[in-house]
Amino acid sequence: MEKNKIFLVLLIAIGTFLLVYTPHYNYPFPSHADEWHHITETIRLETGGYSGKSIGLRLGFHILLLPLSKVVNLVLIYKFLPAIWAVLCVLVVFFTVYRKTKKDFFTAAMAMFFFASIKSNVNITGLWFFTPLTFSIPFIFLYIYFFTEGLERENKKLVLLSLLIMAFLLPIHAISVLFAFPFLIIHSLFNFRYIKKEGKLFSLFFIIPLMGVVFYKFMMQLPWQDLINNMVQALQFKRGWGKLEINNSPSELYSLIGYILLIPGVASILKNRDNFKKYLVYLLWPVCVLLSIFIFRSSGVSYLVPYQRNLYYFAISLPLLSAIGASCLFKGISRFSKKAAYIFITIIIISAFWSYWRIPDQIALYEAIDDNDYRALLFLSSLTQASVVMAPAGTSEALYPVARKNPVATYAFYGNRKDSENFFNSDDCKIKEEILGKYGVRYVLTKSKINCGWKLIYDKGDYIYEAK
Repeated sequence: MEKNKIFLVLLIAIGTFLLVYTPHYNYPFPSHADEWHHITETIRLETGGYSGKSIGLRLGFHILLLPLSKVVNLVLIYKFLPAIWAVLCVLVVFFTVYRKTKKDFFTAAMAMFFFASIKSNVNITGLWFFTPLTFSIPFIFLYIYFFTEGLERENKKLVLLSLLIMAFLLPIHAISVLFAFPFLIIHSLFNFRYIKKEGKLFSLFFIIPLMGVVFYKFMMQLPWQDLINNMVQALQFKRGWGKLEINNSPSELYSLIGYILLIPGVASILKNRDNFKKYLVYLLWPVCVLLSIFIFRSSGVSYLVPYQRNLYYFAISLPLLSAIGASCLFKGISRFSKKAAYIFITIIIISAFWSYWRIPDQIALYEAIDDNDYRALLFLSSLTQASVVMAPAGTSEALYPVARKNPVATYAFYGNRKDSENFFNSDDCKIKEEILGKYGVRYVLTKSKINCGWKLIYDKGDYIYEAK
């Protein structure tokens, strides 16, 4: 590849870093409850008290974060992780598209742009947050690429590489493997002759569900007789699974211009038999995910994968198709005017990012803690005895990661948020005392003074009381 092309790829990667880092230009802490949760579990993995059960189904992610937590402060370094990982994601997108299109640099570069333009929000998450979902993204592109290329080229090594990536992802984010089963199975039927010929090789893929079953049993601590029924129930994600479920619009994650360019992209694939075979899996991917979304909206149940995750899997399936559409139109316009073609591409890129930061208020970013909260939490960390702390749900997200103290409740995952809200909403000291006694609370962290006779031990922006 020529140096100028390498430079452009690196430039797009740097631009992606700066784009994804935007939520943290003025905010130095993790920006999602899931991120605080994974920091908490990583620390607990080392110090003891790992939650296990359903939380343990992300054990692999916490194991990967553990070495990092030993050399840096995860709370302060976490803001860089989404942007760093986004760079890896766009580079993998470039690699897979470049190879799939037989070194079509223009299409691969456009796929990078469209992928970087996918939006993020607190409901569906995305590149702005470093979670098991975003960690899995480059591996999703890789195992789909290697699996399909292995079938088409009849290359055992590529098939095995795909299998290894899937196995690696299982303890990190199993649904990032599960969601692909339907369209990979359908794609396999078009290559049944080779699969039949290499039956022993493809029988190894039964290891994936077997590993999943064993891992699920181990983490959930279930007896064998209850395992199958429990798994069947667990893989039915009913309405209400997500903390926030809204009527999602098509533009929530992907740009209008990206959708428009799907039309020439898909048309160019369908009209050419060789292209149809080569890109079949990238047509099946969005179709199968859309079918799952339709089933959820019709029945209120999403099978194998939660509805919110399917929305994101659908979005990341589109950049290649949009890039092919852009490439077709660019080539067509170039025949008449090179200048017009480059103006056309410039308009496309600007349009793709035009509404990138436009997010509905109900799914906009929130800040769990501020600088005052962080200093108060550092003070709590200096109080060496283990204790339970009553604090607002947002501040409580950071209690264990910063202060190594257990919260009464956080936004999600831990404790009884209703009791926490009742404590701060009530002016009755007797009710407050009852709630503190229920959880054995020793310290109360609050943003405003509370006159219930407790000892004030910190008053620098936030207030910390030692309860009776």
